[in-house]
Parts: sequence; structure tokens; C-alpha cells
Amino acid sequence: MDAVVWVIGIVVGLVIVVAVLTLALRGMRPKLPAPQVFAPAPTTPRTAASTAAPASSALTPDVVAEIDRLVAANQKIHAIKLYRDHTGVGLKEAKDRIEHWSASTTAPHQAPVSHAAAARSALPAVGLTPSTVRASLPASTASEIDALVAGGAAIAAIKLLRQHTGLGLKESKDLIDTWGTGGR
Repeated sequence: MDAVVWVIGIVVGLVIVVAVLTLALRGMRPKLPAPQVFAPAPTTPRTAASTAAPASSALTPDVVAEIDRLVAANQKIHAIKLYRDHTGVGLKEAKDRIEHWSASTTAPHQAPVSHAAAARSALPAVGLTPSTVRASLPASTASEIDALVAGGAAIAAIKLLRQHTGLGLKESKDLIDTWGTGGR
């Protein structure tokens, strides 16, 4: 009988050890990550009126003074953040406004926007010869280009020609290359 009690004790002990080890190992088992559900942040719709109107009216004099201080201290990132916090505008618009901020007048200025087309030459791009271009230039400019070409300063002559005619780089270079050969 004594042996039966020992065998039952060992079996019960083994069952307890197996149960404890199973629970311990189950707790250490890696778990699958919980599926992530995308929930977009609530946004407010922008209307044409809200994006076109300057949001500087929401700035108090204290905020304007702080932005002035930050711009003067060349801390534009902090100035942009402060401007966005108080106006609710987007990052690009806030960056443009701070880039063009005038600390002397303590007022935000609209970023300059050019709606003009690129400057084009009044001269036709095809059939240009040095003589036709020379005729369209003031006499002082034509003589200055002559002197630059004769002196071997072709780059300066190209720059001057482009400045006075609005021609492109290739057209100006081609004209300067043939300027002294038959351009008079």
C-alpha cells in the first residue's frame, strides 16, 4: 500500500507540474497583433471663401508680436507653427505667409503671386539674323555687344542680348556666334 500512495503522489505531482508548465508556456507564446482599423481624422471641408480670404484677422496683437519676434530671430518653423495654430491654415499657406512676413509693419503680407505669362521676345524666333536683331536694339546696346564679341566675352554678350531682347539662351548664343561674321 505504501507503494501505491507513492505512485499516486508522483502522478499527481507530474500532473501539477505539466499544468503549471502549460500555463507558463501559453503565457509566453507570441500573440498575433490585433488588426488595425483605419479611421480618418475628421476634416472640415474647405470652401473657396475660406481659402481665399486671409486668415490674419484671427491674429491678436500679442500673436503678431510673437511672430514678429520669431521671424526676427530667424525661427521660422516656430513662427509657422504659431501662425497655423491661430489661423487654422494649411502648412504651405502658413509657410508662404511667414516667408513674406514684414516685421517692420507688424502685419502679415500676402505672398506675391505672379499671374503674368513669362516674358517673351517681341522678335520672331525663326529667321533671326544678327542684322535684324541689331536693327531692333538701341545703338548703344548694339555697339556694346560689338565690343563684347570683339573682346571675346561671348557670355557677357549673350547675357546682354537676352536682357534686351527676351530671347532664349539657344537663340541668343546662335546669334552671338554669328554676330561678327555677317551681322552688319
